[in-house]
Amino acid sequence: MIGDILLFGKKKDTQGFGEESREPSTGDNIREFLLSLRYFRIFIALWNIFMMFCMIVLFGS
Repeated sequence: MIGDILLFGKKKDTQGFGEESREPSTGDNIREFLLSLRYFRIFIALWNIFMMFCMIVLFGS
């Protein structure tokens, strides 16, 4: 997926003295959004499985 490719290219945080804290760039914001979107899609998938289970158990008989 495109999200996996963008997340793979995420910059590594460097640790050193004298670094200035900077504003997150547009690319960083897009990567964070895609990561949160991935977690949201996992939640939706689990919710759908739960709903199918409920439909089978409650309305199947």
